[in-house]
Amino acid sequence: MTYLELSIILLNSKPLQSCVLIILLLLVRIIFIHLIKRNSAILSERQRQWSTRVKNLSWLIIFFGLFSIWWPEFSNFAFSIAAVALALVIATKELILCFSGALLRAASGTFSINDWIEVGPHRGEVIDYNIFSTTLQELDKKPNNYTFTGKTIVVPNSLFLSEPVKNLNFSKRYVFHSFDIVIEPGVNIAKLCEWIAAEIDSFSVEFIEVAKRYNTYIEKHTGVDFPGAEPRIIISTNEDAKHIITIIVFCPTEKATELEQQITCGVLEQAYQKR
Repeated sequence: MTYLELSIILLNSKPLQSCVLIILLLLVRIIFIHLIKRNSAILSERQRQWSTRVKNLSWLIIFFGLFSIWWPEFSNFAFSIAAVALALVIATKELILCFSGALLRAASGTFSINDWIEVGPHRGEVIDYNIFSTTLQELDKKPNNYTFTGKTIVVPNSLFLSEPVKNLNFSKRYVFHSFDIVIEPGVNIAKLCEWIAAEIDSFSVEFIEVAKRYNTYIEKHTGVDFPGAEPRIIISTNEDAKHIITIIVFCPTEKATELEQQITCGVLEQAYQKR
């Protein structure tokens, strides 16, 4: 290798170029600072300002000089990092969405442990959650929708980003239970409704006062004007001209299914006898 070839290699060496740049600029900075101070024991405000400007400018030139020298390597490295980051994001997309859902849950305070919630098709009591998933003790569907199935559901937190979350916590004690009874034409609906009202009053005599207080408590807690605790009976018809009796009653959650069965059986019995 000739001296010329060695010189060319050294001149094209980026570490050598970086060292030369730093040494030259530091030497220039030392000279300028020495000229600014001019052997002054105590620097004036103007001298301190210029000294600071020279130091900052020298570091700025060094930074941009090194950046320009190493830019080809930086661009290749940045492209590699971007490719790796993109692949990582694609591979962990669901985990990132789950983590985002956990942040949303924590920030909004939608629910906590032991709350009853409904998210998408899933409904149950929250028994555990972490940054990736939420575990529910599953609640049954109608007509036993206030009892547990004995199954647990692990819901990914990403579902909170795409589905509304309903907090059913107040339904743990008392619930506005609504159910329909379809009756054939020809039945005296007025007398049937009187029987239903009397039966509900008889059934709810032991809890109606507590239900009224709990209804008032929910209104104060949520700031929403809820319907009263008194039962409601609504009459309508369907496309087959059959009567539909809709019954809405505010009752203890554990008694809702029992009340529905008792009223339904009684109504069908009364309707059959009348016919």
